[in-house]
Amino acid sequence: PPQPGPLRRKKGMGRYRPKRTQKGKLDHKKAVKVKRRKKDLDQIQDEIKVVEKKGLKLPFDPDLPGLGQFYCPFCSRYFINANTLKNHEKTKDHKKQIKKVREEQYTQREAEAAAGLGVSNK
Repeated sequence: PPQPGPLRRKKGMGRYRPKRTQKGKLDHKKAVKVKRRKKDLDQIQDEIKVVEKKGLKLPFDPDLPGLGQFYCPFCSRYFINANTLKNHEKTKDHKKQIKKVREEQYTQREAEAAAGLGVSNK
């Protein structure tokens, strides 16, 4: 039989579909979700209150981008340098996050009232 050339294929040797490796794996989905998890709004608000009271300086951390020196407290994100932090502060997402953080925190009493607990109409 003649050898298949660059333009000819053997019969039945078409392209194959790539495997869908992580599509149905719940463990993978959960791991990605946990890995990319951001801080909750109340955690960010508490952190900002502590920083405003104490005026903490950021320690050097070689594991973080920019050695941990360029940090946006409202978004809870680290940046590589001052220029990227400055550009981030101009973005729509950052401005929306500032509005959310500046809102008053919910108290436990408000949360229970919203859930229908602790409020009796009798």
